[in-house]
Amino acid sequence: MDTRYLVQRRQTWYVRVTVPPRLRNAVGNTHIVRSLKTRDLAEAQRLRLVAVAQIKAELDAIAKGEDGSAVAAALIWRDVWINSDASAQDDDHGHTEQQGIEIAIESHAEKIEKAQGIEAAKDFYKIATSNSPLLSETRGLWLPEASRTITKQTARQYDSDTGRFLEWATKKRVLLVSDVSKRLAGSYVSEAFPDVAAKTANRHISSLSMWWRWLEQKGMTDANPWQGQVLRVRGKRAKKEDNRRAYNADEIKTLLSGLRKRPLDALFRLGLFTGARLDELCSLQAGDVVEREGSWWLSITEGKTENAVRMIPVHSAIEPLVVTLKQEAAIAKGNNDGWLFPDITPGGPDNKRSWNVSKKFTRERRKLGVDTPQTVFHSTRKNLLEALEAGEVPLSTAKLIVGHERGDIAFGGYSKGTYVDLKSAIERAVFPPGIMESM
Repeated sequence: MDTRYLVQRRQTWYVRVTVPPRLRNAVGNTHIVRSLKTRDLAEAQRLRLVAVAQIKAELDAIAKGEDGSAVAAALIWRDVWINSDASAQDDDHGHTEQQGIEIAIESHAEKIEKAQGIEAAKDFYKIATSNSPLLSETRGLWLPEASRTITKQTARQYDSDTGRFLEWATKKRVLLVSDVSKRLAGSYVSEAFPDVAAKTANRHISSLSMWWRWLEQKGMTDANPWQGQVLRVRGKRAKKEDNRRAYNADEIKTLLSGLRKRPLDALFRLGLFTGARLDELCSLQAGDVVEREGSWWLSITEGKTENAVRMIPVHSAIEPLVVTLKQEAAIAKGNNDGWLFPDITPGGPDNKRSWNVSKKFTRERRKLGVDTPQTVFHSTRKNLLEALEAGEVPLSTAKLIVGHERGDIAFGGYSKGTYVDLKSAIERAVFPPGIMESM
C-alpha cells in the first residue's frame, strides 16, 4: 500500500510534507498537513501529487522571500507532471493522472496570471508541461564539468559568452533548451554582434556550440543549432600575430639600457638570445639550467605545443648572466621550488608566472618610448630568427631552437637536435651592429 506523503485522521486522508529546517521559523511548524477531503485511499493517492506540488511551490516562494516564483513553481509541477501516469485512465474522472495534473497546472497558471501577469503564467505553463530542461539548469551543470578539462581563462570565457546569451534569451522569454532553434540561434548572432569583429563573434558562437555539444552527449537535445553559424571573414585578413615585427636596433639598445631591474632586464636578454616564450622563461627552475658537452643549456620541459619541449643552447653573450641567475636562485630565501626567477608573482585566471611580468614589461617598454602595437615581448623570437637567418643557419635548425613545428621540412621527424650542433648554430646568430656591445 503506497502511502507516501499520506496520513489518515478520523478516516480522512491528508497530505503531509516536511518543512526544511531553515524555513520552520517562517512557517511556524515542522510539517505542513493539508486535507485531501476524501476517505478513499485510491482517490487520495491520485490527489496527493498535486497537493505536494502546491505545498513545495509555496515553500519555495517563502524561501525566496516572494509571493510566488513562476519558474520555481513550474519546476516543482514539472517533476510531478513528468512522473505522473499518462496511460491509465481514471474511469470516475474520465482522464489520465497526467491530464489531471495538467488541469491543476492550468488552474495554478490562472493564479499566477492574476498575481504576476500573462507572460509569467505562460512561462509557468510551458515549463511545467515540458520534458525539456531549462537553459539556466543545464548551463549550471555544464560549466563545472567543462572546467575540469580546460584552463581557468577558457572557463571564464565560456561563462561570459554563455551568460551573455542567457541574458538575451531571458529577455526574449526563451527559457527551455527546446526553444533554441536554428532560426533563433541565427537571430541571436545577427542581433548580438552587429558591430563586433567576426573573430570575436565566432568565439562566442564556439562557446555556445560547446555547450550544445555537451547537451547532445547528455541526451538533452538532438541537434546543435550553433553549427553553421560561424561568420565568414571577408577577404584574407592578417592575424594579429602576423602584424608583429622584430625590434629594430635602436629599440633593442633602448631596452637593454633601460630595463635595469630583475627580472625584466634578464628576461629580455634571455628572450633575445634564446627565442624562448615569456612563460617558458618565467617557468624555468634553477635545475633547468644544465651543463652539457662543456656548455650551458636551458631545458624547456613543457610549453604551448609539443615542439616547445626542447633544449636551448645558451649563447656566449648571456652565459655569465645565466650562471649568475642559477647561483642567485640557489641562495634566494624562501625559494623552495627553485625558481630561476624567484621574485615573480603569478597571476591571472590560470595563475601563470608570466601574467604580471607581461603587463609590467609592457608598462616599462612604453615608458622607455618603445611604444608600438607591433612589438611585444614575443618580438624577441622574431629577432633571434632573423639573427639566425643572417648567420645562414638552416631554417630547420632555427625551428628546433625556438620550438617551431618542422612539418614543412622533409626531415621534420628528425630527432630533436640529436645530429644537429645547436650550440654552434646559436653562436652563428648575427645581430644588428651595436647589440653585442650593449650586452
